[in-house]
Amino acid sequence: MEENQLIIIKQLPEIEANLKAVSDEIQEKVEQAKQLVCNEETRQLIKKIRADLNKELSEFEKQRKNVKEKILAPYNNFEKVYKECISDKYIEADKELKNKIDQVENEIKKQKEDDLRVYFEEYKKYKNIEFIDFERANMKIGLSDSKTALHKQAKDFIDKIYSDINLIDTQDHKEEIMVEYKQTLNVGNAITIVKTRYEEIEKEKKRKLEEEQKKAEIRLKQQEENTKIALENLRQQNEILDIPKVEEKEEILTLKFTVRATKSKLKALKQYLIDGGYDYE
Repeated sequence: MEENQLIIIKQLPEIEANLKAVSDEIQEKVEQAKQLVCNEETRQLIKKIRADLNKELSEFEKQRKNVKEKILAPYNNFEKVYKECISDKYIEADKELKNKIDQVENEIKKQKEDDLRVYFEEYKKYKNIEFIDFERANMKIGLSDSKTALHKQAKDFIDKIYSDINLIDTQDHKEEIMVEYKQTLNVGNAITIVKTRYEEIEKEKKRKLEEEQKKAEIRLKQQEENTKIALENLRQQNEILDIPKVEEKEEILTLKFTVRATKSKLKALKQYLIDGGYDYE
């Protein structure tokens, strides 16, 4: 709009440059340099040509930066005045207005949150779920969210936990599953963790039992082998050695008595004693 045309460019900066004039000359020079073959004989020459090209470029860059500085100087001065007179005033007003709006909106959100927190606590007590707190629900509260919508969000969250707890109650090792569930509120993950844990425990028990059985079998087999070896050694020793049997000696006793008989019978008794190996007087 014409009435807002407070900034008018009276004269554009004009730069007189002979860039096109020297462009062809530079192109020819660099093409010749790129065609050079580098070897031991030409290495030093190519180094000098490269240094000369870089020196020329450095000189052109100095001129370019000098031109840029002169062109930008008026604009930088203009921009400083523009910020002081116009943009800074708008930015300051916008910041203050935003702070006022944020204060009101934050208060509205706080009221919604306070109401939602009360409902959350009452409903979780109704469902007998004490371990969960309001922050873990991580519910998003928008300015346009109605009380009904926010209450439904809280109710759905608690109902899901209630359903998860009922599912856990039907599982083996439910106490351990509950411990895992309270950490993540992921019922599937909690059940899987505990199930996998006990599967690993059973595998370890089975492995140890099989290991002990193998050790026992090895010990038994070794004992049997040792017994066979001992019996074989004993048999071989019995075949080689003729070990006489040692008779047990009985205690020698003395019995004194008087015999009365005919002469022939007394002779027969004497002969019996002699034949029997008795020692008599």
